[in-house]
Amino acid sequence: MQKKIPEPLVAVFFGLTGSGKSYLAVRWAARHGLEYLNSDQIRKELGGVAPESRHHVAFNQGLYSPEMTRRTYDAMVDLATRCCSRPGASGVVLDGSYGKRGQRDQVVERFAGASRIIFIYCYCAESVTRHRFTLRAEDDRAVSDGRWEIYVGQKRIFEVPEEVDGAQFAAIDTDKPVAALIEEVDQAIQSNWPDTGR
Repeated sequence: MQKKIPEPLVAVFFGLTGSGKSYLAVRWAARHGLEYLNSDQIRKELGGVAPESRHHVAFNQGLYSPEMTRRTYDAMVDLATRCCSRPGASGVVLDGSYGKRGQRDQVVERFAGASRIIFIYCYCAESVTRHRFTLRAEDDRAVSDGRWEIYVGQKRIFEVPEEVDGAQFAAIDTDKPVAALIEEVDQAIQSNWPDTGR
């Protein structure tokens, strides 16, 4: 039987590019019927470009400049607020790098006291990341512009948390079948909120 999740829930899937966060986030959101917001798609909408267009710019440049990143995460929390304010809303899934503490704090500050919040840090071995970038380069439908050079740049400045103040936190190695990953996320939520039942 499918597990019941707490309502309304704000679930943030985050990590370095190539970590598998989007692959897991979109499938977990679909499994639970939750709204799904992807930072790459929103960034490209703000930049006025097609989601599937490729932008091979240097790290922190152009569409991926700090200013565009700020605008993207501002838009993410605004859209998530609208999702959670709809009558009967179950919650929302946010999918982005969220590599800075301030970006994570922004989500907590917006939803504290109104929603249950969990941050799910996605990671994997670098060999797995390299293989994923190879597959992504061959996929014309891929929205993400992540590649090895961007991964290296992100890794230098990514602030990996052991916890997130004001929210629940789980870390998941994504080098597993998706069904097992979905179950792992469900278990993390159930262990944090055991009163939610099934």
